[in-house]
Amino acid sequence: MNYQELQEAKQTFRLHALEKEYKPLYKAREDFVKKFTPAKIASMKIDDYVIGRQSKTSFCYELERKLDKLGRITGQPSSKFGIWYSPQIGDYKYDPRFGDNYKDAFQTIKTSIIELLEAGKRHDYDDIISNPLNALVKGKILSTYYPEDYLNIFSKDHLDYYLKALDLDTADLMKSDVLYKRDALLEFKNKDKDMRKWSVNMFAVFLWSHYPKAPLKSDDVAVVSDEEEIEFPTLQSFSFVDLQLKNGTSTPHTQSHSGKPSPDYEKEAKKYKKLGDRGEYVVIQAEVSRLMKELSISESKAKKLIKWVSRESDAFGFDIQSVNKDKTPRYIEVKATQRKVGDMDFYYTENEYETAKKYGNDYYIYVVYEILTPHPKIWVIKNPFDDGMGIKMKPVKYKVQLSTSMK
Repeated sequence: MNYQELQEAKQTFRLHALEKEYKPLYKAREDFVKKFTPAKIASMKIDDYVIGRQSKTSFCYELERKLDKLGRITGQPSSKFGIWYSPQIGDYKYDPRFGDNYKDAFQTIKTSIIELLEAGKRHDYDDIISNPLNALVKGKILSTYYPEDYLNIFSKDHLDYYLKALDLDTADLMKSDVLYKRDALLEFKNKDKDMRKWSVNMFAVFLWSHYPKAPLKSDDVAVVSDEEEIEFPTLQSFSFVDLQLKNGTSTPHTQSHSGKPSPDYEKEAKKYKKLGDRGEYVVIQAEVSRLMKELSISESKAKKLIKWVSRESDAFGFDIQSVNKDKTPRYIEVKATQRKVGDMDFYYTENEYETAKKYGNDYYIYVVYEILTPHPKIWVIKNPFDDGMGIKMKPVKYKVQLSTSMK
């Protein structure tokens, strides 16, 4: 994920204007929930439910069409509702999974909807997943009745795309039910200092219309940029490697470096930013695993001990704050590379260097190798600037200040 692009996208998102545009739809959703209470669902007639009767007030019609902009489920035929009316044959058709005839099937579907609402209210994921209703329909019902608890994005392909784009695509999550994928996206939203204030629907609108936007369809034409796109595979696993620094010097040079033509630092910076963001994501997963083992704690408790501070500001001088085995702070700077395990070079700012000197033994560099593979390698270096072993530094950038005055 390019975190800078995410920040820029948030700043240009028309949040308040869109919330105003969606107010009529929010009212329509409230009316739907009041109209189709569990008690009324239990007693409704079949034509109050089915689509295909030309009724614009039935449960299925309103859920799919009237509330379409609050989560689209039109990608599958009417059979997704379990029972529907077919004008071609002039009769009801039904999924035999729900019964031996359309009357029994309808009764089973009504019961399933009521049970889904009960399970959704208590967040019983096992009962939600085992509910026999179609996955798209389940997702739309849950987000309609509990709009701040369940994300209104239902396509598995879209969910997978967003998880990958936001660096949330762990191997286990990608194999899990869509319910857990939506939860992961909501967790991402609620951890963000800006987006946690948004409604769930605005977050969904932001994802598919603003950043990272809906994935291109096969017949769409993508705009190819000059910048080489980097695609990260799903993280399958990570492992630690143990390397030793060779003797060297850690004294920063103060003179300019000359020789080969200067590279395009701006273009390189964008590339390294993407690699760096991905590297930080990998290290977060590694730190969670380390703390679970060293402190014998649960995953949720381990996550609470870790702060991804670079997402708040670059001023900290490090990327991730974690803890050591004795619960003292651990300050982690992450550097990522496409290369295999071995020698590497990376950019280091004056602020990062001063931070390393400030925190001493509690400061670490985590080098993430093979970042473009599903199995990156991590080398943990305890503050190498204390003894100067194996570190060579040379300036390649300058901060330019322009003083101006009116003519």
